[in-house]
Amino acid sequence: MPPDFTPKYEGEEVLVSGQVSAPPIWITDSFYLAIQDADAYGLLLQGTAPQFQGLEPGDWVEAQGLLARRGGRPTLLPRELRRIGHETPPAPRILKPDEVASFRYLGVLVRTDVSVVDQDENAGGDLLSIGEKAKDLSIFLPRKRRDSGPKLNAFRPGDRIRVTGVSSQYCTLPPYDRYFQILIATPAAVVILEKGWVIQPPVLLASMILAAAMAAIWWFRERRMATMRKQMRLLNALGEEVVSASSPAEVLRRLTSTLRTLSQASSVGFYVLNRGTKMLEGVLSGTAEVIDPEAPSGAMASMVASCFRKRSLIAISDTRRSPSLRADGGVAAPRSVLFVPMLAQDDLMGVLTVQHVERVHDFGESERAAMQHLANQVATALKLQEQQAIREQLFRSEKLAAAGQLISAVAHELRSPLESIAMLASAVQSTNPAHELESIAEEAHRACDLVARLVSFAKMEQSQVEPVDLNALLASVMKFRAPEWKAKNIEIKLQLAGRRATVMASPAQLEQVFLNLLVDAEKSAAEAAEKTITVSSSLLARRVLVEISYPVRAADIQKPESAEPDHSGPDALGLGVCRGIIQSYSGDFREVRLSPAQVRFEVELPLIETAAAGLADATGTTGGSRQLTTLVVEPDTKIQRQLVQLLGGRGDRVIPVSSADEGADVAQRLRFDIVISTARLPGLNWVEFYERVRHRVGGFVLMTDAFDQGLGRAFKNGEGFVLSKPIDEAELLRICRTIEDRVAVNS
Repeated sequence: MPPDFTPKYEGEEVLVSGQVSAPPIWITDSFYLAIQDADAYGLLLQGTAPQFQGLEPGDWVEAQGLLARRGGRPTLLPRELRRIGHETPPAPRILKPDEVASFRYLGVLVRTDVSVVDQDENAGGDLLSIGEKAKDLSIFLPRKRRDSGPKLNAFRPGDRIRVTGVSSQYCTLPPYDRYFQILIATPAAVVILEKGWVIQPPVLLASMILAAAMAAIWWFRERRMATMRKQMRLLNALGEEVVSASSPAEVLRRLTSTLRTLSQASSVGFYVLNRGTKMLEGVLSGTAEVIDPEAPSGAMASMVASCFRKRSLIAISDTRRSPSLRADGGVAAPRSVLFVPMLAQDDLMGVLTVQHVERVHDFGESERAAMQHLANQVATALKLQEQQAIREQLFRSEKLAAAGQLISAVAHELRSPLESIAMLASAVQSTNPAHELESIAEEAHRACDLVARLVSFAKMEQSQVEPVDLNALLASVMKFRAPEWKAKNIEIKLQLAGRRATVMASPAQLEQVFLNLLVDAEKSAAEAAEKTITVSSSLLARRVLVEISYPVRAADIQKPESAEPDHSGPDALGLGVCRGIIQSYSGDFREVRLSPAQVRFEVELPLIETAAAGLADATGTTGGSRQLTTLVVEPDTKIQRQLVQLLGGRGDRVIPVSSADEGADVAQRLRFDIVISTARLPGLNWVEFYERVRHRVGGFVLMTDAFDQGLGRAFKNGEGFVLSKPIDEAELLRICRTIEDRVAVNS
């Protein structure tokens, strides 16, 4: 009866009759017997074992007693119970789980197919939750002992089962409208129809969705990491290419070819600091630009100058949101731009710019770090190029200085045979002329040989590479020095290889190298106790080894073996220059201290095949315009580089300096065909500089910011030329050809 759904006849004496549908079931401390009528209405009787003894399913019974409530369900407590007949036991009522979970079939033997939801237990026995959770339907198997263990643990959530038992209820609190049960006596009342999933479908589906999400995240992450690894490989390869570049233009070309692919940039360029003018000179595709960091002109120039002054990276993802970059003097700014300072350690070399013209681009932290790393590599490359240019300039200066010293020494040696010729000529008049004339001829030939070698060395830079018989060249050089060795009582041991030793080189350069090595050995031997020089050559594995062994001068014997020998003197070419010449022909030069009293020069050069040598002789070419030696006096390194490139393209030798004092000092020591000087010089003015060098050079070229006819009249007898800035290449080459013709006539 509502509202608490209590039994209608609770507490009253009733008489009922029905057919036993199942054996008595023991629950806690009582037996429960299920009876039902022909219309499938049922009731549970609660009693003792003697009361229900002898009753079997199918028996008809009549019971009288008190109607009570047990666990919310109606239960009869019989005082009298008698058997009135027996028929076929009633068949289980086949119901759906929703029908079982109702008052209609309480106490009726039922059968239903249902899925297991969960396992559980309580103080009275084992439970299996079945059906939908909202219906509160379960299977209950009572236990007789607490320590007997669970008996329904073979069933798992998700199993499809068939259960046969008595419909019941166990609800201890009103309203008594839930927690319906199917009472079973043994686990055999439950049969598995279909095993359920080990993992429940909802859990499995959720797991699959989670796994798919994680796989997608992993795939996207792996794809991103692969892209980043590819970019890092490209960036590292680009850094190596940039460092190996030989000029800023080549650096820009390599950046342009790779960086656009790497970051989808529209254009890339950089600005290099000119240390002379303190200006940022643009190295850009198709344009040339110079920016004053202290007074920039234009929005983009201001951003470049700001990045340079602050030495910090500036990233602008959308220039339309930056008022200073919306327009630059009528020229539209790129949509996105990145300014990166180029640092070689702590030395600021300039600014790298990366531009996206048509789209917004967010420069992330990783991209900023990568671009800063690349900019530092560009700065390192530019610094290496600068240092290489300085080294080449110093090498040329050292070479020319050594040439001047050698020429001075040869001229000194030339004075002796000429004085002998003069003395013998005077004596011819009063003595036997035949002997004196023979001596005069010998000394004259010797003087001519010295002059020829002097001219050969002066033209050493113009020598052509050709096959050279090294043994024949050594014999010629030793024959040339034989008179000097005889005069100084120096003994020569010559041990040349029996076969031809042919190498590819300039004969004049190799002759000068061996001449200077022999002169150096001669000086040391002249001051030693044992005056013996050994010259040998040997052929080893397609290479020829020339060894010049000589004694250490007496003053150097007491020095430790690690001390460098003294190679100073007016006729020393310099071992650095000798080593550079040998290495330029893929050879090797060594100086070995054999003992405290013995030193050896070792020159090793690669041999060539005879057939190859013959081919080289047949196809060798000579000729071309005369090579000029040019001194450039210009503090602006950009103009210096331009002149070096233009004159170097002609094949001329160029020595650049930055001040008039330095230029005057170099001009005093070396001979130049042309001096090109700017009108604005630090230190001396150009007029004073011109007066100091005019008698030592073949031609003088003055560079001015604007051509002035009055400057042209300042030169006497057409000795100088005026060249206006910016430099006109055609005019410069015309002046060089004019001076070249003048030098050729004078020589």
